This record gives sequence, structure tokens and C-alpha cells, in this order.
Amino acid sequence: MAALVELTDLSSPWRRPPAWAAFFFELGWRAAVAHESGARSCSVLVPPIRSFAGAFAATGAVLGVAATAAATPGPDAHFSHLASLAPGTQLVVKMGQKIYNARLIGPSERPDGPCIKIAYDNMIHYLPKQQCHRAQVGAGGKRSLPSTAPRRRRPPVTGLLELFLDGAAGDFLSLPTVDTVLIGHASVLEQELGGVWLRVSGQDAPADATPLFGLLRASRFLPDGGIPRSLLLSDRVSEFAMPVEDTPHVVVFDGARAFSRYRSRFAASSWIAVLDRCSPAFAEGTEVANQEFATRAGPARFLGGMDAPPGTEWQAFERAT
Repeated sequence: MAALVELTDLSSPWRRPPAWAAFFFELGWRAAVAHESGARSCSVLVPPIRSFAGAFAATGAVLGVAATAAATPGPDAHFSHLASLAPGTQLVVKMGQKIYNARLIGPSERPDGPCIKIAYDNMIHYLPKQQCHRAQVGAGGKRSLPSTAPRRRRPPVTGLLELFLDGAAGDFLSLPTVDTVLIGHASVLEQELGGVWLRVSGQDAPADATPLFGLLRASRFLPDGGIPRSLLLSDRVSEFAMPVEDTPHVVVFDGARAFSRYRSRFAASSWIAVLDRCSPAFAEGTEVANQEFATRAGPARFLGGMDAPPGTEWQAFERAT
């Protein structure tokens, strides 16, 4: 990352990312790639300052999944999955540049072949088998969002996505998934994700720059009907709903409170926990980390060669299945 991009907080000149930012980005990327190959890991870190660590780790995880994972199965398998669901199942369906909250009616046969019959926006639509990847199980479409949801300018991310994802950049912007969940003090994380801008190294055109949230693509940052890749959650909510039915590859816990309260909700995911030594919940977070370490399956081999930033305590291992 450090050799490919430049960053700024808009009050200082563009520069290469510091080593600590590149470390957390790569940690998220590697954890996501390893999870795709079956390694369910846990990384617990205590940096000198927690600011921006979770934001960079979550962004790296989102891009790591997109670069290596098959976002959806093949058309035949996905069609069979949709056809087996009960009528009335909620779906997220992409139409044009927006996604909608839809309802499954069931499989149907048309002159041009098998299709999935769905209802959305007061219309009936027949989705051909070869286009069925446009429908995913979930309830995060346009019509389920609050009417007062803030509209944000969608920053251009084409250059950065092509740099990181190459041929997968198109799918990244068109397939609704939740590859990564970031949990913490939501208002603080929003400021961090919007306060750091990235661009391809050496590209001076302002149109090629984007804040971190443009790569993370959490649903709360997107315009009405935008296609999400992640979920940003407050560590102070008791209930939440995934916008798309998915098992996230990586969950980043920004703070001990998030780690101790929500890890069991994402038991099938890999974990990255960033703990703040000054937090009142720090002792609880370290106790949880030690409990998980005691039942570990083994070392996190995929992190070989990585060195934590100076002053950062780091414990990483593969979790028992």
C-alpha cells in the first residue's frame, strides 16, 4: 500500500502512508485473504494510539476479500438457491445503478428460459437465470432505508479500485455484500473514515481521490440505493440487521467494548481487535483476548514477515473451529 498510494487529511500535502497505516491495511487484507482459504483468525493489538487503526484494517479487509473471493456462486447454483427459498423471502435486487428491497414470488418458466419472479417498487419483475446474481437475500434496499437518510456525494474510486482489484473492480461496485463489519464508536469512526483521503501515487487529478469510506463502502456512507460492501456498527446498539444475508470474512472491533460485546455475534468470522489502553473496558478486553488465546488452534501463519509498529503489543492466532 505504502508504495502505491498517497494520502492527506486535506490540511496537509499529499504523502506516502506512514508505516503504521500500511501495517493495519495489510493486516486487514491478509486476514481476509486467509479467511477465504479457511483460516479463521484472531488478531488483538494494543497500539500507542488507537486512532485510524480500525478504519485502515477494515478498509484493507474489504479490498482483500474483493481481490480474492468469489462474491457470488455461478448462475446455476445461485438460481437453484433462490428457487429453493420460501415465497415472500426478502431480497435485495440491483436494478440499474440502485438496489431495492424486493420480495421473492418464486421460480418461473418463460419463453426465453427459467427465471426468478420478484416483486419490488410496486412492480413484478422476471429475473433471468443468467442475471440472477443481481438478487441477494437481505433487506437493505432503497425502500427499507429511512426517508431522511443523508445523501452523500459518491466519490470516484475508479483509479484506486483498478489499482487494488484489477479485473474485480466492476463487481466491487455492483454486487451487494457485507464482506467486513467495523464496530466501535460510530461517530468517531465516521470522522476518521471521512477525514483521510487517498489517491493513486503520482496522480494529481482531484477526481482520482477518495476518502477511506469510498473504499470501505459501508451502507451508511452510500447514497440512496448504493451498493454496500461493509457494515459500520455502533458498539452501543443492542440490535442490528445485516443489509444482505452474509457471513463477513472479517470483523474489526475498534475498542474493548466492541470486542467483548459483539464477538459472539460473528463467531464464524475472523477478528481484528484494536484495544485502547486508556479505555475503562481495557481490562475486560484483554481478559477476553486471553480466553480466546487459551483455546487457539495454532499460530497465525499467514501473518509471517509482518512487524507490528513500534510500541504496539500484538497477539495473533488461528481460532479453533
